[in-house]
This record gives sequence, C-alpha cells and structure tokens, in this order.
Amino acid sequence: MLLNHSLLYLLGRGVPGLVGFATIAVYTRLLPPELYGQYALALAGVSLTNVAVFQWLRLGLLRFLPAYGARPAILLATLRVGYLAMAGMALGLGLIAWTIAPDAQWRYLVVLAVPLLWAQAWFDLNLRIAQSQLAPARYGMMSLAKAVLALATGTGLILLGFGAAGPLLALTLATLLPSLVLMSGPWRGVGWRPAPGLTRDLVAYGLPLTATVALNFVVSTSDRFLVAWFLGTDAAGTYAAGYELGWTAVLVLMTIVNLAGYPLVVRAMETSGPEGAQVQLRQNGLLLLAVALPALVLVVMLAPNLARVVLGAPFRAEGARLLPWIGLAAFLAGAMLYYTNLAFQLSWRTLDQIWAAAAAALVNLGLNVLWIPRFGLLGAAWATLLAYGVGLVLGWWLGRRVFPLPMLPVDALKPVGAALAMALALWPCRTWLGPLALAVQVGLGLLVYAGALALLDLAFGRSRLFQLLRHGTLVR
Repeated sequence: MLLNHSLLYLLGRGVPGLVGFATIAVYTRLLPPELYGQYALALAGVSLTNVAVFQWLRLGLLRFLPAYGARPAILLATLRVGYLAMAGMALGLGLIAWTIAPDAQWRYLVVLAVPLLWAQAWFDLNLRIAQSQLAPARYGMMSLAKAVLALATGTGLILLGFGAAGPLLALTLATLLPSLVLMSGPWRGVGWRPAPGLTRDLVAYGLPLTATVALNFVVSTSDRFLVAWFLGTDAAGTYAAGYELGWTAVLVLMTIVNLAGYPLVVRAMETSGPEGAQVQLRQNGLLLLAVALPALVLVVMLAPNLARVVLGAPFRAEGARLLPWIGLAAFLAGAMLYYTNLAFQLSWRTLDQIWAAAAAALVNLGLNVLWIPRFGLLGAAWATLLAYGVGLVLGWWLGRRVFPLPMLPVDALKPVGAALAMALALWPCRTWLGPLALAVQVGLGLLVYAGALALLDLAFGRSRLFQLLRHGTLVR
C-alpha cells in the first residue's frame, strides 16, 4: 500500500515539483537578485508565520481525523472556528510588521503578505484533509492547480511591471482558487460550533509540535534574513534561489513518501498498536532512503550544470557552490522530519521534541552569525547542514526513549550500494554543460541506480526489498 500511495503522490506532488523548478528558472531570469530577494524574504516571512500560527490545526487534523472518521463534522467545525481565530491573530501580526517595516516598498509587501498568509493556511488545511482521507488524486489536483496558476499569473504580472509583488499576488490567487473549487465537499454541512473538549485536545497535541515545526522553520528560513542583514537583499535573493533548487530537488521526494506513509502509520497505531506502527515506520524509512539517495547524488554530482540550466545568469555561480551543501542538508532534514520526529507524535510526547528542534535552531542561528560575515553564502549553507545534523542525532536519541523507533532492515544497504554505483557512473560526465547534457546525465544516473538496485535485490535476497516496500513483511 505504501508504494502504491507513494506513486500516486509522486504524480500529485512530483509534477507540481517540476513546475516549481520551472518557476525558479523563470523568476530568476525575470527578476534581478534584489527583487527576487524581496520576494523570497516576504515568502519566508509568510511561511514562518503560517507555521507559528496555523500549524497546530493541521497537525491536529492529521492526528485526530482517523479517530473521527465516522463523524468528521465535529472535528471540521472545530478546525474552522480555530482557523478564523488564528486569521485574526495573523492580521494583528501583519499590522505590527507594517508598523516596523523600513520603507514604503516593504509596507506594500506586508499588505500583500497578509492575504497570502490567510489563503496559504486555508489551502494547507484542505491539503491535510485530502492526505488524511487517503485521497492522493484530490491532493495532486490541488497542488498542480496551485503550481500552474502561480507560475502563469506570476510571470504575467512580472512582465507587466509588478516586480516582487507580482509573484506574491499570483500565489494568493493560486492558493485560494483550488481550495474553493476542489475542497467544498468536505465542508458541506459542517457547523460553526466547536467542541470544547476537542479544542483542548487539539491545543495540547498541536502546540508543542507547532513550536517544534516553527523552530525547524527557523533553521530553514532564518538564514535568508541574516544573509540580508549582513550582505544585502540581493545576496539573500541569490542565496534563496540556490537554496530552493537544492532543497526542493531532494526533499520533495521525501515529502511524497511521508504524505503517503504518515496516515498509514497513524492508522496502524490506532488498529495494531506500537508493533503495527513499527512495521509501517520501517517501510517508510526504507522508502525514504531509496528515493532520497539518487536525488542527493544528482544534486551533488551535477551541481554546476543544474545551476546553469535552471538558474538565471546572476544566480548561477553561487548556486553551483551552494547546491551540494543544501542537498545534504535537505537529506538530513527529511530523515529528521519524516522519521525520527514521528516517535514523539506517535507517543503523544510532543513536548519532548522541542529540545532537539531548539538545539538545531540555536546552532543554526549561532553559526550563521559567525560564518556569514566570514564565509558569505557558503557559511549559511554550512550552518544549515550542521544544524540539521544536530537535530537528527538528538531527535533519534530522545525519540527512542519515548517510542521504540525501529532500525532499518539490512536491505537498506542496497539503495546505498546502488547510489554509489550511480555516483561512479556520473563521475566521468560531471563536467558536461547544457540542457541536453543534463537530460543525459539524469537519465544515465537513474538508469544505473535502478539497474544496480534491481541487481543487488536479486543477488542478496530475491525481491526482498520490493516485497518489503509493497507489503511491509517478508514472505520466506
């Protein structure tokens, strides 16, 4: 089931991910680093506020909707009222940001950011409903519609002279329309009266996790603001472009596995207890490794050509230097977010998770302050990599104390071996440049990886790996 659902989410999240690469390519060609930096900083502020204010609603939805499957209207009514209350809080935060904005341009961007925040939070809540209801087709249609609308409308507005405001206006429209058109059904007939006991449960479960996710966002977004502080908005734009390219290339595949696997883990926990959840977690971890390693090898080995093909000319040199480090950071982040952190969520010990996230955030902030003035953009990338390494190690150590996280099976060595074979095959052609060369490099790498993985699986246990990924057990 995990493999089947992951393939469906691959279409639903992978295709929008390709549109996301196109978005980076178009925007970095149409916007200079200064304007791209304004757009990236505004978007980072919206994302961080979205997590800090609204994340507890989405986390509670994922955790509690399986238990309220027979009467979801009770949960949805509580969530809708909670969303409206948090939207009011977000407006207050927007007024504060408008007051302290340094100039008229930034005040204008704040005015655009508040509606985007509302639309994005509502869109994300509806995405989680589709995910929890095991509806990858609906999830995919929403994600694809958002990506295509944002790119098309944002490109048009930039060409009309809207500058950094163009992509923000486009993104607001692109997040609002799919939510209204594609997700009206689940809310039909839902009232406006929250359940007090359920509200308390949502807050108790979600707030500690919200703090954790917000701290993780500090690791992934604070560097943009610190780069802007030390080096200027144009440097922040250059950094953001390279960061998004490397981050998306690796983490989007791990996110797809988590989208398919997390609801299955929760359902296994509800129906079979910790033992059933461990079986599903082992599957999730193995598939995470199998899909992330080839993406990581491609980003590390092909960084110069990837930056040359995707990024605009002012962003390429720094992007090529950043890509390997950001790719490694994304790999560690995915392992932490989608594997070790699940121990705290399954055990309801979400408060304990804060310690690992806080340590990672402190490491990231401290190293950014020390390294950005000395090493520039590479210092920010190194700080991110080390911070996620600290978070992963601490998360594993603390997580095993509250929930028995399973070790990955010996079959996990097969993707590692296949990734090494892939890297060796790409080494002779790593310096090739151009779009055609990139297509050949990616095709060759994936072909070698798939062939090596199949050969290793046949040589050391016939079809054991694919059997484990599909069914979660090994039939001997």
